[in-house]
Amino acid sequence: MSTDRIDIAASGQPLTPVQRVNLDIVLDMIVPPSADGRMPGAAEVGVPAYLVAEAPDALPPLCRELEELERRSLERFARGFAELPQRERKSLIEAMRAQEPSFMSRLAMETLACYYQHDRVLGGLGLEARPPYPKGYQVVPGDLSLLEPVRARGKIYRDAP
Repeated sequence: MSTDRIDIAASGQPLTPVQRVNLDIVLDMIVPPSADGRMPGAAEVGVPAYLVAEAPDALPPLCRELEELERRSLERFARGFAELPQRERKSLIEAMRAQEPSFMSRLAMETLACYYQHDRVLGGLGLEARPPYPKGYQVVPGDLSLLEPVRARGKIYRDAP
């Protein structure tokens, strides 16, 4: 996964400069960088590029949500979202989520999917940044006798035609 901080203009859902700044702030609220610098914040791992490639249908609602976030910030605090202190940013998003629980939930889900694929994150977690195949990962052998109740149940599905 690239760390490119590309604009998503090529997606047909370009972000305004204000929306782009606000997106980076929100991304780092979802996954903040670690204090020791070992783990990057979500704004550093290429979430916009990931959205364009893997979840383009998430872009139109994201643009609307970022627009609404800025509008509510101006309405409630008479300042843009980026100008707010962290405490006010958090309270604004919490208030918006209280009114609409799905507010930015897709962004949060896609951010985590992108974040935990990033080489720097995997390295920070002590994992080798590589695909699982062809080297594979060691699977700890389990106790297959735990499957006996499932096997005893018998066939509960029908064969495909």
